[in-house]
Amino acid sequence: MAAMKRLALSAEENRTLLDMGIYHPHARTRRRALGVRMLGQGMTLRQVADEFDVHINSVEHWRQCWIRLGLVGLYEGRHSGRPPTLSRERQRELCRLAREEGGNSGTLQRRWRERGRERLSRSTLRRCLRRAGLRYKRCRLSVKGQRDEAAFERAEGALASLRDMARVGQCELLYFDEAGFGPNPLVQYGWMPMGQTRAARSGTHEQRVNVLGALSHEHALAWHIHERRTTREDVMAFLDALADEPHSAPRVVVLDNAGIHKGEPMRERRRQWERQGLYLYYLPPYSPELNRIEILWKQAKYFWRSFRYLKGDSLRDEVRSIMENYGKAFTVNFA
Repeated sequence: MAAMKRLALSAEENRTLLDMGIYHPHARTRRRALGVRMLGQGMTLRQVADEFDVHINSVEHWRQCWIRLGLVGLYEGRHSGRPPTLSRERQRELCRLAREEGGNSGTLQRRWRERGRERLSRSTLRRCLRRAGLRYKRCRLSVKGQRDEAAFERAEGALASLRDMARVGQCELLYFDEAGFGPNPLVQYGWMPMGQTRAARSGTHEQRVNVLGALSHEHALAWHIHERRTTREDVMAFLDALADEPHSAPRVVVLDNAGIHKGEPMRERRRQWERQGLYLYYLPPYSPELNRIEILWKQAKYFWRSFRYLKGDSLRDEVRSIMENYGKAFTVNFA
């Protein structure tokens, strides 16, 4: 079998086989074309088999197909393939399990075996789920199931009315909240050279720059930063400053129910603020999407921060730069 079985190839056939071996979209067809061309150049069946790491009988099959059918004999034929590991019913059952219970591949394998089903490799499990249109993604935390939907809808309606009043100058609407920035950026993904991984430093709690902010309906931002824990006194001082600023229309500050936003000192100071034309509107619990400044914080933490570890003056300067350049270099479209 390994004896010399040279093929007589014309220059045109040799050139055609070379083009097929380089440009054909299917790897197996490219391999066959190059193998036949090597036989035409005087290589033995054994040499060609070693070159492509295939059985010598496969190379003889390529030669016979070329002799009988020419180029057509080198194309990939239909293969029945191995029967699927899972029947269609089992595939549907596996997809239902993934949709209802979620979890990673190992968890799904364990749950599948607990049902008394056949053993599945991770590759088979993933292939089946991908074919069904499922993707392995990070789960998003949600508070929708914990909130009072009726209260949420009432707050939505109230805020819509306040926005209408703000548009015609009957009030000033401000969205208030706090945010903290640590040395590490939140998103640990980014472009980097192939084969290299950018390491994120640990110790995210060694320094923290906290920001108090109030975002107006016209997208103007009032802010204050400090490097200690934010307290109720900080919140009251910030609201004092908003109340003391000259304003021609009542100011309505939208805020959540955090502990430092409430309490007896806040209730006492609230009466003073109302005399100054500053009013507080508390959102119902678990309604962060109604507070527009939450979108600003998300952009600042996930997209506007540089993708590197910062501490000390560098971290303070970056946070201050983001706040100072909001509305210039950094903007949010709330449409």
